[in-house]
Order: sequence, then C-alpha cells, then structure tokens
Amino acid sequence: MDTITHALMGAQAALAMPGRRLDTRERLLLGAAAGAFPDADFLGFLIHPLRFLAQWHQGPTHSLLLLLPVWAGLLTAVCCLLVRRRTVWREALAIGCVGLASHIALDLITVYGTRILYPWSERRFSLGTSFLVDPLLSAIVVAGLALALFRQTQRRRWALAGMALLCAYVGGQGVLRDRALELGNESLRVAGIQAQEVDALPQPFSPFNWKLIARVDTGYRVAHINLAGHPAWVPPWQALGSLPAMARAYVPPERMAWTPRPRLPDAPAERALAWQLWMRPDFADFRQFAAYPALSAISGLPQLPADDAPACVWFTDLRYDLPAVEDVFRYGYCRDSAQAPWRLHRLAYFSRDACQRLE
Repeated sequence: MDTITHALMGAQAALAMPGRRLDTRERLLLGAAAGAFPDADFLGFLIHPLRFLAQWHQGPTHSLLLLLPVWAGLLTAVCCLLVRRRTVWREALAIGCVGLASHIALDLITVYGTRILYPWSERRFSLGTSFLVDPLLSAIVVAGLALALFRQTQRRRWALAGMALLCAYVGGQGVLRDRALELGNESLRVAGIQAQEVDALPQPFSPFNWKLIARVDTGYRVAHINLAGHPAWVPPWQALGSLPAMARAYVPPERMAWTPRPRLPDAPAERALAWQLWMRPDFADFRQFAAYPALSAISGLPQLPADDAPACVWFTDLRYDLPAVEDVFRYGYCRDSAQAPWRLHRLAYFSRDACQRLE
C-alpha cells in the first residue's frame, strides 16, 4: 500500500486508542510516523533494487513477532524526547505498536507478500484482496480520520467505526476475488485449457477489475476482467497517456480472453540463451522474488550491428503486468557487443530505455 495511506491509517489508529496523556496533535503525529515507518526500508532500493525486493523489503521492518516492539520502543523514545514528558511512554508505546501493526495489516492485503514471521521464517504472507494503490480504500481511511477529528466528544468511537468500515470493504474485495476465480475456472473449462493453478490479482481503477493468471505447461494464460460488466471510466485526455486504454482492457466476463505468456522463448537458440541467463547465480534474487516469472523481451540495441543482436534479454513478474502497456517490471541481462559479457540490468518502471546496471 502507498505510504500516504499508511500514515493516515496510523493516525486514525492512534485516535482509536485510549489514554489522555498525549494530546490530539501528538497522537496524530506519532500514529502517522508509526504507520509510515516500516517503509523506511525503501532506502535499500537505492542501494540494489533487486536485492531490496527479494531480501530487504517487507522483512525486518514488517515483522510482527520480534521487531515490531523494537521499532515501537524506538518511536516511543523519540516521542518522549520531543514532548519532554517521560510519563507518556506507556501510551506512546501502545500507539506506536498499533500504528506499526496497521501498516503491516495494509501490506498483508496486497499481493506482494509480507514476511511477518521474520527472522524465523522467510515465508511471505498475502491475502491478495487489494491493489497496491487503491483510491477507494484510501478515501475510506481519509473519511474515518476526518470524522474522528470533527467529532471530538466521541473521537474513539468514530475512529473505530472508520476502521470497521475499512474491514468491511476489504472483506467485500475478498468476495470479489472468489467470484473472479470462479469465473476464471469456468472460462478455462469452456476453452478446454488445462490449468495447474489459477490466481486472481486485484487491479487499478476499480475493485471490480481483476487479472487472472492460469499456470499451464507452456507458461501462463492471462485475462483481464471487470466483474461489474463494464470497464472503469477514465476521461480520454491525451495527458493521461495510456490510462484510458488500460482501463478499457478490463472486459465483462463473457468477453474474457486468455493471452499466452511463455516462461521462455520457443526458438531453440533463444530458449537456450534465456535459460542460461535465468540460471546465473547473480539472478538468484529475481528467481526468489518473482511469483509468476516470464520472458518479457529479447531485443537488440539500435547502436549495435545486426549480428550482435540480441543485446538484451528481459524477464518480468506477471504480478506487475498491466494491460495495454509494456511490461512494467523488467530485470535481465544486456551486452555491448557479441564478444562482451552479459551484465545484470533493470529497466525503470514505465520506461523503454532507462536501463540501470546492477553491480
């Protein structure tokens, strides 16, 4: 979930807690800081993006069992220093714990997985009900926080009511996910496609938008549907770029179409090259992180002679795939010439040529 929503949720959770030693402003600031704090691990992205995703993100700062009380204690100490009152430490500790827990809970409902048992387990837990950026979910958090602030006499009750409404919304998303899986399995049966596994992933624009991924022998089949029977409306303004086309790609269930996505290329030479690069030791982080790894592209670079192509081999994780645009999430290998070694690179999100070498 985005950091702003995390901070607002932490502030709302702080208002729901009992106690009178901290005033409203102090509670809001501490709750917002605790709600946003776990995303401090994003600094690791600046050091090594791939290692950050595979090993650092949503791990040490997102652990419920061991590190949550450690981070809460740190935030409590900072709070006591800033307000210059040691007597608030119990109340500040409770708010810090609840704010941090709210962050972990919001991350659990996305599809990317949170290591809540770190360091005892590297397993990533996920409910997979909500998209990473959900404007409706954020609006519910904002509304609950605003009501709690304006209703001074019953502040805790309104904050708790807002949190209950949020839980109901997430529960509704869970029902929609089950419906998307039901429709996906029926569509595969009618199409005569034998799938080993089917998953439904929440998508942008609407809680009715879902992406279905079916794992088959040759790779995957992917479909994008809108459970309400119509795509989310986006103004057709040129300034929005590909957003209108992306929104229209989520079709009613009766128009569901399965697009093949191979894990590796079909051509023997390209397949051998992709497999060789895929198994390299310095690509272990990608293999560990990607839930639905697939080939993204094999391409040459314009400045090289034709006999030097392919110059880049890109892999993606279909969890990040969005319709009507190029793959968003791309890691792979590039070389400068036919004689040069392959080097690990990434392409920046939503770019075609912003290539970053990863040492």
